[in-house]
Parts: sequence; C-alpha cells; structure tokens
Amino acid sequence: MKRMNHFYLVLIALCTSLTFITCGNDENEPTFTIDPILGPDGWVEATYLGTTLTDLESRNMSMRIDTTYNQAITLEKDSLGQLTLTYHDWTDHTGMHYGDFHIVPVRAITTTEGVAISGECTDSLYKAGQGYPATLIVEGNINGEQREANLTLNIHLAVSPAMTLKFTLSYEGIAN
Repeated sequence: MKRMNHFYLVLIALCTSLTFITCGNDENEPTFTIDPILGPDGWVEATYLGTTLTDLESRNMSMRIDTTYNQAITLEKDSLGQLTLTYHDWTDHTGMHYGDFHIVPVRAITTTEGVAISGECTDSLYKAGQGYPATLIVEGNINGEQREANLTLNIHLAVSPAMTLKFTLSYEGIAN
C-alpha cells in the first residue's frame, strides 16, 4: 500500500511538472511602430488644400454653419523633429479674423490605411492685438497615395469668463 501511494505521488509530481512545458516560439510577433513624433518616413509633412465645414456650440445650443471655407493646413516638423499643424488664417462665421493657429506637438502613428494624427494644446487666438484663450484639439487620418487628410479640429474659445464657444471644424483636403 505504501508502495502504491509512493507511485501515485511520483505520478502526480510528474504530471504537475509537465503542465508548464510549452511548445513553439515564445517570441512575440513583430510590431510595426513608428516614432510617434516623426511620423512614418515624414510623408505626412505637406500643405493640404481643402474645405472646412463648421459646427458651433454655444450655451447648450449647436448649429451647423453653412459656410464652407477653402483652407490650407500645413503639417511640418520643427528643428526638434516635432510635428506641428498650422491652420492658416482662421475666420469664424461672423467674419471675425483670428489669424493662424498652431497645434504642437502632433502625434502621428501609422495604421493599416495611413496615418492617424492627434494633438492638443492651449493657446491664444488673436484679433486686433487681443488674446482669446483657446484649447485646440486635432484628430483624424491622412490616407492613401494622394495623402488625403480627413481631420476634425475642435476649438474651445473663451470669449468671456462666463462663455466659451466650441467650434468643430471638419476638414478634408489633399496634399499640394
């Protein structure tokens, strides 16, 4: 009986030790990642010419503004290799001109279809020398051989201590 118990004990120990043996290659599949600041081979850098549709949200009301803007957006690297988005010469639906706004750094991550970009910064937009504090957010994709940009730009613009206007700019353009 003791011999049988000893046999079962050895059999259990052997089975337990074999459960942790695995077959195959333990190495993970290779991942294709790109430096999120530089973007894939710098091909995102360009001036994109296209159109912008604007949605405005104010005091719990939102509306689509029918004005379509012809617009240039530039993506370029600075001397440190950070990708910057510049939206040139922004004018809102009332005709108020704010000039250029910049979002830096922009992250560019390769996807199966192109490049996903995103970025956020706090800055001031200017008119007649006055600063308007704004949160600037961009996200979207640049796809295809023609480098087609499909971007959403959100501008949360403080026009007074009690009021913030939220502009959503839907941008579509092609690299020039």
